[in-house]
Amino acid sequence: MADLKYDILEKFGVLSTSKSGWELQLNFVQWGENTPKFDLRTWSPDNAKMGKGLTLTHDEIVALHDILGDILAVENQPMVAEKVTDEPDFKNKLGRLGDF
Repeated sequence: MADLKYDILEKFGVLSTSKSGWELQLNFVQWGENTPKFDLRTWSPDNAKMGKGLTLTHDEIVALHDILGDILAVENQPMVAEKVTDEPDFKNKLGRLGDF
């Protein structure tokens, strides 16, 4: 199996750290000769080994930002007494996510 070539161009931050020291990191990574992408995955303490992860283009990270903003805005609203449904306008039905 060929070595996987990658270059971490920028480290944005660590979301969590396991007991073994592996970190869930958000980075900007160039995989081989491909266009760099935002990358969310676990890395060993020396960044020599990686776990499974996900790569996102700029447009995808912007869309994720918008979705997370909607979710967090709903979390900060007062508790809603109605049951969660499959309706597209879930923000008015969801209540606070932390209460589930």
